[in-house]
Amino acid sequence: MKTRIIHFFEVLSSNFWAIPLLLLISGAGLAFLNIYLDKTLYARHIELPELYLYFNNALNIRTLLSVCATSILGVAGVSFSITIASLTLASQQFGPRLLRNFMSDKFNQLVLGCFIGTFLYCILMLQFTGSMDIDKTTPFFSMMSLLAIIILNLLLLVFFIHHIAVAIQAETVISEVNNELVTQMNCTFPNKAEKNSQPIQFEIPDDLNNKFEQKGEEIYSTKSGYLQAIDTDNLIKCAIDNDCAIKVMIKPGDFILTNSIIAYGLMSDEVDDIEKDINAHLLIGNVATSEQDPEFAIRQLVEVAVRALSPGINDPFTAISCIKKLGENIAFLMSRQFPTKYHVDDSGQLRVELKRFTFSGIVGTSFDLVRQHGQDDVAVVICLLQVLNQLILQSQHKEHVEALKTQAEAIFSVNNSDTLALKDKDDIQALYNVINVSLNSKESHLQIDCG
Repeated sequence: MKTRIIHFFEVLSSNFWAIPLLLLISGAGLAFLNIYLDKTLYARHIELPELYLYFNNALNIRTLLSVCATSILGVAGVSFSITIASLTLASQQFGPRLLRNFMSDKFNQLVLGCFIGTFLYCILMLQFTGSMDIDKTTPFFSMMSLLAIIILNLLLLVFFIHHIAVAIQAETVISEVNNELVTQMNCTFPNKAEKNSQPIQFEIPDDLNNKFEQKGEEIYSTKSGYLQAIDTDNLIKCAIDNDCAIKVMIKPGDFILTNSIIAYGLMSDEVDDIEKDINAHLLIGNVATSEQDPEFAIRQLVEVAVRALSPGINDPFTAISCIKKLGENIAFLMSRQFPTKYHVDDSGQLRVELKRFTFSGIVGTSFDLVRQHGQDDVAVVICLLQVLNQLILQSQHKEHVEALKTQAEAIFSVNNSDTLALKDKDDIQALYNVINVSLNSKESHLQIDCG
């Protein structure tokens, strides 16, 4: 249930209409509230200070409301046009998949929502002024609220223009994506120092994989799309209720085809509708999300870097910024505990085995495409080697060293051609030699620790 609630709010946050709809309803509610207060507290004309005499004239009030409604609707249209223009620019420069970040920007939603909410407020108040003379009422609260709302909207318009100008800058886009990545990694990979971060100890049978593949019942997908989340708690409950063990062959972020194998089930008895139950606990959608996929934000950073290296944009500085952020997050990941893929019941019996993310897989996702598209840019290659060397010096396990070593060798193997300038070749060779020294030192150190 918790997974589905989180999934619902994840989907809701990526929709541009959520906050504007809420503010539209709030505008209508405020209008009716002020009308009630005016009719209750100002049921008849009373003597007001000279400053407020303007509110006693129905014609003046209608004029003010009409001007405000027309103006605010025009401003809302301009703001929407600016938003669309920024989305178009972002799509061309950073990639269409980053449009989700702009669509889920709460400030943009807030500004548009305030504008349309104010427009609705003015329209509803115009209906009220029609009976103002008959009812002998003075819309004091309504008009004071309108003036406050108009001042707020003018301030929001200034902040909105500044926000858009900042939001489309490359460094801002990279920082926003990186913040999302850090948040996701904090949720997915617990700190090793935490008491509950260590995985449950489970004695893995040597022939476990063979049992699943040879004796397990094949579970097929009932629809296609991206796996956005796995409701692990209910999946374990399903396995316990049916007295079976389930091995899930997919992980969040994978694209699934209809009728493809998504799991194997070791059943003690014949179970009906187990396939339907398992599919019900896999949340599949048309687009990938960052909900349970730490590689999602990594792929966004990689996309920004790859587009920056394209001939049409040719911006190696943006690519270098992305590489440094990727290196920063991999260094952060080294101090984190990867969650176990085995989930057992209270008696210690295996119920669910998940396909987990691995350190080498995340390193490959981070650097493979950047390496392939940036192999002809010496500055990018040198930055990659420098980042890899720093990561090797911080590595704590053999798995870390092996994954980073694979990347360093792949980078050097395609950047040793005769087409490079002699100085560039010497710089790359010198860096690679430094990496080899770091690798030898780290491998010796890890062997001593293991011994």
